[in-house]
Amino acid sequence: MSKGKKQTLIITGIVLLTAVAAIACYFIFHKKDDPGLLYDNNATAGILPGVDIDSRRKELQEMLDDSMIAFSINTSPVFLNGTSKGNLLIENPGNNAKLLKISILIDDTGEEIYSSNYLKPGTYIENVKLDKVLEKGTYDATAYFSAYTEDTAQYIGQTGAHLAITVQN
Repeated sequence: MSKGKKQTLIITGIVLLTAVAAIACYFIFHKKDDPGLLYDNNATAGILPGVDIDSRRKELQEMLDDSMIAFSINTSPVFLNGTSKGNLLIENPGNNAKLLKISILIDDTGEEIYSSNYLKPGTYIENVKLDKVLEKGTYDATAYFSAYTEDTAQYIGQTGAHLAITVQN
C-alpha cells in the first residue's frame, strides 16, 4: 500500500472516530426538551363563585378528621409474668369519633397475643392480661388499631404501633 493511501485511511479513520464520539456525546449529554409542568391556561385562581369559605373549611376539616385515627398506647408495657396483667394503657381519645379494636401480634411469629372488643371514643384500658402466655423475655410486637364508624361499625381503616413487651419472670 502506498504512503498516500495509508495517510488517507488514517485521516478517514480519525474523522470517523471523531464523528462517532461527537454523536455519542450528543446523545449522552443532550437533554430532551422537557416542557416541565404544563398548567392549564383556562384555570382561574381563587375559589369558585358562590362557595362559602367557612363551610368549605368545615367540610375539608371533617374529611380530614374522618381519615385520621387517633389512639394512645404504652409502647413498652411490662408484665410481671406470662399470666399477669400488664400496663398497656390503651386509649381511644374522645375526639377520635371512631370505634377502635386492638390486636397485638408478635413480629417474629405473627401470633396474636391480645385482641380487644370495641372501644368507644373517650374510653381506655389501663391493664390487660394477654390472651397467650409468654415466657420471660422481651418481645417485639405490633399493636394494630382497626377503626370503625360509631353508628354502623363499618370498617374505616387500620394503623399500628411498634411495642417492646417485657415479661419479667
